Amino acid sequence: MLDTINIERKGKPAAVIGLDKLVNTTGKAMARAQGYPGLEFAVFPYAAAEWGSAASEEELKLRAESVVTQIRRILTGVE
Repeated sequence: MLDTINIERKGKPAAVIGLDKLVNTTGKAMARAQGYPGLEFAVFPYAAAEWGSAASEEELKLRAESVVTQIRRILTGVE
C-alpha cells in the first residue's frame, strides 16, 4: 500500500491489489492517513470457505481476470 502511494507521489501510475476485507478496513484507512483518500484498489474477493480445494479452477480464473481488469482500469483509465 505505502509503496503504491510513494510511486504515485512520484507521478507514476501504480495499483494496489488487496483482499476485500483488508481494502475495506486497513487499506482505505491507510490511504486516507497518507493523504490519498481516493486511492483505487484492485480488489480480490475473500471468502474463507471458497479458498483452496473448495474453489474450482474456473472460479479462481474468473476472479483473477477481474483483478487484471481492475488493474488495467486503474493504470490506464480504460475499462
